[in-house]
Amino acid sequence: MTTSQHVLPADRPEIARFDDDGGVPTQYPAAAAPVLTPGPADASPRLSLSPVRGRDSFDGSWWPRTMRLADELPGLLTALAKADGNIRRVSVNGDAWAAIPDLAEGPGAPRVRVDWFRTLDPRVITAGGGSNVGQPRLRLLVIPPEAAPGPAQTVLRAAAAGGLTGSAGEILRQAGAETPADDGGPTGAAVPESSAAPVASP
Repeated sequence: MTTSQHVLPADRPEIARFDDDGGVPTQYPAAAAPVLTPGPADASPRLSLSPVRGRDSFDGSWWPRTMRLADELPGLLTALAKADGNIRRVSVNGDAWAAIPDLAEGPGAPRVRVDWFRTLDPRVITAGGGSNVGQPRLRLLVIPPEAAPGPAQTVLRAAAAGGLTGSAGEILRQAGAETPADDGGPTGAAVPESSAAPVASP
């Protein structure tokens, strides 16, 4: 007797995520990859951008409420469109995020392509101008959703003051927004303990 596996169309993207070579995923059928628009919870992303971008370690920080990219990304895109206006592609770590869409858009923001990679730091999201040559790519530090408000706000203030330098893990550990690593070694991150700079909250 022969049996066959039945897979619902909505489940194909999630299954395909675990069957790759670590690079960009294959394109899924259009029916399984709708363009996502935000709901009411996406209106106020917790985002801070550096006043000068493209020079330091990070161009800003983002504190999503969940790790479901489909829920969080539209609000972020709207905020980035107001700040930079030329976002056409976003890249994330495919193992860190759930519900990763192929395309997404937000109110007042153009439709963007979403790529995922296993080699990208799970605590980093990049956003750029797609194929537009010469446009800088933004590197955003992702604060874990479960981070306590105090440490998360410290990182957001540091981003607004242009003070995020070092690796993602170092910055988050020094601020207390991530559990320290077992190695116990010193960190080279620079996260000001206090800053008068306001937190951007479009």
